[in-house]
Amino acid sequence: MSETNYNNRPQAATDANQTRAYAGYYGLWVGLCWVISFGMYIAGLRAPAWGTMGLLVGLLSLPLGVRLLRSFSDQVGPLPLRRAWYLSWMMFLAAALICTSAQYIYFAYIDDGLLVRSYTELLQQPEAQDMLSRMLPGQDTEAMMNEALSLFAATPPSQLAIQFLFWNVLLATIVAFPVALLGKQTLPPTYR
Repeated sequence: MSETNYNNRPQAATDANQTRAYAGYYGLWVGLCWVISFGMYIAGLRAPAWGTMGLLVGLLSLPLGVRLLRSFSDQVGPLPLRRAWYLSWMMFLAAALICTSAQYIYFAYIDDGLLVRSYTELLQQPEAQDMLSRMLPGQDTEAMMNEALSLFAATPPSQLAIQFLFWNVLLATIVAFPVALLGKQTLPPTYR
């Protein structure tokens, strides 16, 4: 039985594997923030304060990402921008997958039309009708909104999950670079 000598592996392959492993672990924490944010958004349909707290939890995932990148730098060593971006992007991609899974579970098994009913009630309020008529002058805004909501209600959860995945990956791609800029560290911890 032959033994594999892992010390002969190229350093770049080891760094990439290590980065992916940490990105998955860190993505779990960021993904949990996003899932909590989504849950608070849904709760915010009935109590607006929950929606505001959900937005704050979602925004807190950005400084959490910066902190996780710095933690990686403290444990592994200097983190140049390219590797910081890769780690950040992979971390947010893992978070996007976790959040999309939770969104699929919610719409497939829990929602039962709550989101559509909440938006229907919201759009029937006089303030919303007035705002829509000013945004879309000369158009039947009520018919447009009813058509959009009925289309959303008729969309299967799997297609909703694909749409949410697209938006979550887009969000992950957008926030990865600023988080990498803030999280990168090129000096060893002793010189900070």
